[in-house]
Amino acid sequence: MWLSDGERAMNKLERTAIISTLGNVFLSAIKLAAGMLFGSIALIADAMHSFTDIIGSLAVFFGIKFSTVKSKRFPYGLYKLENLISLFVALLIFYVAFEIASDALVSLQSAEQMASMVPSAVAFFSFIFVLVLAKYKEKIAVEENSPSMLAEAKHSLGDAASSLAVVAGVTLSFLGMPYFDPLIGFAVALLVFKSGAEILLDSVKVLLDASLDYATMRRIEELALKQKNVRVKEIIARNSGRFVFVELKLETNLKDLKAVNRLQKECEEKIKKEIPKIDRITIEIEYKKKPVLCYAVPLESSSVESAIAQEFGLARYFGIFKVDTRKRNLIGYSIIENPHWKAEHRRGILAAELLVEHNVDVLLTKEPLHKGGAYYALQDNFIEIKNTKAKSFEELLKDYGGIENEGSDKCKLG
Repeated sequence: MWLSDGERAMNKLERTAIISTLGNVFLSAIKLAAGMLFGSIALIADAMHSFTDIIGSLAVFFGIKFSTVKSKRFPYGLYKLENLISLFVALLIFYVAFEIASDALVSLQSAEQMASMVPSAVAFFSFIFVLVLAKYKEKIAVEENSPSMLAEAKHSLGDAASSLAVVAGVTLSFLGMPYFDPLIGFAVALLVFKSGAEILLDSVKVLLDASLDYATMRRIEELALKQKNVRVKEIIARNSGRFVFVELKLETNLKDLKAVNRLQKECEEKIKKEIPKIDRITIEIEYKKKPVLCYAVPLESSSVESAIAQEFGLARYFGIFKVDTRKRNLIGYSIIENPHWKAEHRRGILAAELLVEHNVDVLLTKEPLHKGGAYYALQDNFIEIKNTKAKSFEELLKDYGGIENEGSDKCKLG
């Protein structure tokens, strides 16, 4: 049976959560046994600490398992369930921090020298085991962009610090300095509390639909603006679990429905490819008439009286002019040479690329353009193709309102 990328990712997260749960069950058992056997308060406390990790790991597992479930009542899925679980884990971390601090204060009042190095060895083994497990969970969390698994990884790093403190405390107690154990334990409690506060803040921000970070929002805008004839009007984006939802409002002067649909699809594909964690993009495109349009027409010569060329790719020159669409006045014009008209191959495509470089919006031709390379090159860059009945460039300029001041501003393109 073939699995989708989402299903494979989900299986990887579930596997990691199960491994974490079994690992914590194992650690809790050996620390509790060693602590009770040798009378180590620190090890018993650390065993209880690991026991709370079992609850946290199970919570994360069920959060990942059901976060993508969709229904009529929850059409967007239960993505935020992961953040809710992260919030629960953060509160659990606060509880553990409080317990560590309490145990440390109690131990200060009744500190006794440790009679064996076995508790120290068990604590050191626990430290190495938890550290490896935390790094593994962190790696999977980053790969799959899972906030709840990342919360678990941070929690496990707190556990590793706690186990290291137990190693130091039990060892120093064995060497005749019993008060080091509770002092180090209290310091670890502060670190665990800090970890919980960070997770709590991240979870609350997502649950309250806080916007994405500035860098990601800016990148989305940049990718949208790479599309021709587009202006970004508004971007709204939010995290939901390990996924991101984006609402994008664009403005364009394109009238053709097919061109607008293609613009929408290309914009979505480029943004999703660049930012894979985006699950859904809603793109709303509004039509807005461009205040100034740039036209191009193929010419036979470099004079204003030049006849309009019959074939697009063989045109030696292009007349380019800008029109104020509100007043329908000609702003200015220029005539540029087409250096590609003698090219043996791809003449039309190269000519189309030349017009793209000059930011042309509309190409005027005497005959309909053949649907070949040049046609599709123009379409891909959203250059509209229209037919004209004018016979010369001069006649065409008059059709578009003439030039108010003869010899004044020529089209400044680009």
